[in-house]
Amino acid sequence: MELRLLSRSDYASLLRFEVENRAWFESHINPREASFYSVDGVKSHIEECLSQYQRKAMLPMLIVDGMGEIAGRINLIDINLVLREAYLGYRLDENCTGRGIAKRAVEQITQLANELNLQTLIAFASVDNIASQKVLTYNGFVKMKSHENFAEVQGKNIDCIEYQKIVK
Repeated sequence: MELRLLSRSDYASLLRFEVENRAWFESHINPREASFYSVDGVKSHIEECLSQYQRKAMLPMLIVDGMGEIAGRINLIDINLVLREAYLGYRLDENCTGRGIAKRAVEQITQLANELNLQTLIAFASVDNIASQKVLTYNGFVKMKSHENFAEVQGKNIDCIEYQKIVK
């Protein structure tokens, strides 16, 4: 497993990854717009991610397995170089859960955050997503506060826990 920067040439494999895992993702997080699930939608998404990357506002990474297939995505978003902080988000292929991939990916992106001279990473996990909470705490994230009705997933309001990690 390794992390690599999202590229324009990833559109077909990224579309396949997102379509195959759509129901899984939407059971945990807000759904994407329907227009995302097309070649043009994914190409546009990649362009937006790379534009933000060029502005140093995002680090869009793919989690790639040993065969070069996308096992997940992990991003630093809303990077603020003045405050030296960023928000961490990730999603794994449903078939790749429970194998320590998320733990290793979060560890690796934390190292990249350090190289970017970031000091604080912020992440959110649903109170019901115990696996994500374990990944974050394993990697040294600390619970900061709870947020009621943080998001709506499948028509239900969900509460989330905010985590932070001091990178350096």
